[in-house]
Amino acid sequence: MLKTTCNILAKKKLTIFFFESASAGYLSYQFSLNPLSGNILIGSLVCYDLSVKEDLLKISSKLIQRHTAESMQVTKEMIKKGKKKIKADIYVSCTGLLKKGGSESKEKPVGTFFYCIDYKNKIYSFRTEYKGKPEIKLQNLLIDICKKIEEIIS
Repeated sequence: MLKTTCNILAKKKLTIFFFESASAGYLSYQFSLNPLSGNILIGSLVCYDLSVKEDLLKISSKLIQRHTAESMQVTKEMIKKGKKKIKADIYVSCTGLLKKGGSESKEKPVGTFFYCIDYKNKIYSFRTEYKGKPEIKLQNLLIDICKKIEEIIS
């Protein structure tokens, strides 16, 4: 899936940038392994800790307190604030609960991820839940994001 996504991005001459929280750089790392990465991958900002979201991306602490760091609202805001600093054709942001210790609840169990894809100034928002070990959750997240990127740019 990743190979196909990278091929499509390269063929269309599109660049991509990631704002990663729960995935902690995993998404951009996987893209960087592709031989075409030099043509498509601009980079990534890992904002695992709240201080990066607040201090670097300037996301309001009130927004984070109201919705939690692992929420669709914060995930959207990561793109809105981040794209003012970085230029790319596609932006992907991701927050979530890879393991215990975040804002998990009955409504938002461990394994819940929020991700957004911005293409042509339209933000597409997704919520998913995965089971299994952290590595499996991240692999599934990558697959889903690649599928959505392909759908959005086609």
